Amino acid sequence: QRFDTTAQRGRGLTMLALARVLLLLVSLSVAHAASKAPKDPRECEVCIAVLGEIDGKVTADQRKNVEDIEGVMQDYCDGAKGKEKTMCYYMGVGDKEMGTAGGVKREISSSFARGINAKRLCTRLKTKDAQMCELRFEKKIDVKNTDLKKLRVKELRKICDDEGISTKGL
Repeated sequence: QRFDTTAQRGRGLTMLALARVLLLLVSLSVAHAASKAPKDPRECEVCIAVLGEIDGKVTADQRKNVEDIEGVMQDYCDGAKGKEKTMCYYMGVGDKEMGTAGGVKREISSSFARGINAKRLCTRLKTKDAQMCELRFEKKIDVKNTDLKKLRVKELRKICDDEGISTKGL
């Protein structure tokens, strides 16, 4: 009798271990499926656009010196407006009126010197400062295909500003 209870106890432990392994495999597969969720195509769009444009302006001779690259970054950011200006602020390339957020200017310039592209650089910067990838361009409104009577005042003012129409006093 004693032999039978030990065998039954051994089978019970084996079943418990099997259940734990099965539970672990199920949780790992769920975690893996969650990590493969479709990425937002607009993720980091401002970062990629700004860094791509700066990267395009940097010449081969300027890539040898990080100060020269930072000069190109400063020139770009001096003429930037809207979301691009905000991205410059986050990068640490500001102007006299806006200042900077501390930023990662030297890291960006040294990455450009090593030849890292804008998309890869933005994914690296996302770990240091997530707000760089949270910036999104505003959606463009197609005036010809949109019923203007159903738009909000803010959207109408945005359209007027884009077209250069003054909305003061309206």
